[in-house]
Amino acid sequence: MLRRQLIALSYQRGSWAPGSKHQKHMSMNPTMYLYRFAGPHGPGPYVMKYWWTLGCFPTGIERPFRLSEFLAEYKQQHVPIEVEEWLHCFVTNPFEELKEATSELLKCLEDVPLRESTRGYRSIESGVSSFAAPLAKLEKQLNIRVPSLAVRAALGSSFLRERLKDDLFEYSESLSACGSTPHRRLARSAFDEPLILPGDISDRDSEHLREKVSVSISEAVGSYASPNSSTSDDEKKLIRLMTTFSEGCVLKEDYDSAFSLLSSSLSFSHDEDIDAVVHSNASAAAILSGRYKEAEFHGRQSALLEPQAVSSRKSGGRGYVMWATATACQEDFDRASRIIEKGLEVFPGNADLIAMREKLASTQVAGSSGSPLITRIVRSKGQQARALLHGSGRSFDNEFDWVVFKNKLYPSKMNPSSNEMGSVFRRVGDFGGHISTSRSLEPL
Repeated sequence: MLRRQLIALSYQRGSWAPGSKHQKHMSMNPTMYLYRFAGPHGPGPYVMKYWWTLGCFPTGIERPFRLSEFLAEYKQQHVPIEVEEWLHCFVTNPFEELKEATSELLKCLEDVPLRESTRGYRSIESGVSSFAAPLAKLEKQLNIRVPSLAVRAALGSSFLRERLKDDLFEYSESLSACGSTPHRRLARSAFDEPLILPGDISDRDSEHLREKVSVSISEAVGSYASPNSSTSDDEKKLIRLMTTFSEGCVLKEDYDSAFSLLSSSLSFSHDEDIDAVVHSNASAAAILSGRYKEAEFHGRQSALLEPQAVSSRKSGGRGYVMWATATACQEDFDRASRIIEKGLEVFPGNADLIAMREKLASTQVAGSSGSPLITRIVRSKGQQARALLHGSGRSFDNEFDWVVFKNKLYPSKMNPSSNEMGSVFRRVGDFGGHISTSRSLEPL
């Protein structure tokens, strides 16, 4: 009785969403009839039919945006000036965008206030939203990823703050002076790829398309479009800037991001001595992150690329130190000491290498005398963090506990990819298909 009274009170039966079952009055919920619309899994073939024939989806709500199709046929015929102007909204000059993003980021970082040291509670760090947009532009143009928390940590640190702003300013100045060499290298590689003419132009017609370029123009274009094979000034400044960013990551104890930043800065280096420095930095970040195999690789590269003519340099032998450290972290002390000896042949009397040799000797003495419980391997902070993120262990998260299938969690006996012992699929066999195995069915 009560339910029947309630029914009389309102027009609305189900939810307000269009397409939910149960009656709604058009006076209360005037929903338009969507003839064919893209469902929750995107448009299917029946909806796409209208995209290609009618030009938009039949509801007329979603506005077609076919810039990619336009660009594919662009300049195959006469293009009006209005279309050119409209195109400027979408196709931007990458160098201008990079220049603007750099100066804008510098201006935003100037405005980030200093972190106040507080007593009794953790100091409040300023938000990252003020410089997130220019940082994202910079990342997009250089194809790198800089965590905004690392930038904030660098700004909060007393010794990194000024260095970060100086590096960014110097990079911006070198951009103004000599342009962006990574962009020029990319353009050059696009030049070197063979030009594919549109399909309707035959080889005979393409002869007339090739116009002779005057010598002066070709020299001017060549000097600009063929960047120097060695690392240019702006690339050196960019590598310094990325190293400062990675130090911010280390302050945040985000060693993985520091390692990926330093590894990606290798693509901007084109000289062996700069490569050696970047490889040794990447090796240090990989050791902190607990990725000892990668650290060993980068340390070895650094040791092999290090200029041996300048053996008196303070940073000499750093590659050998990193290589030996990464090897010792994997408890291969004999190989580590052989690496140190090899380094001392190249850099005789190097203080870091001698200190490393003494430390290795004392470790080996302690390891030979102590019990295996004392010398058992100790996991680094980075390894522990990574194990928590995507680790599998006895009591943590393993494939014998729960399995993920089609975005849902199932107990492992319902894992559809195996019919091992305990799986529910042991009972059903092969669903009546071909005989796939000689094993007879498990008797029920």
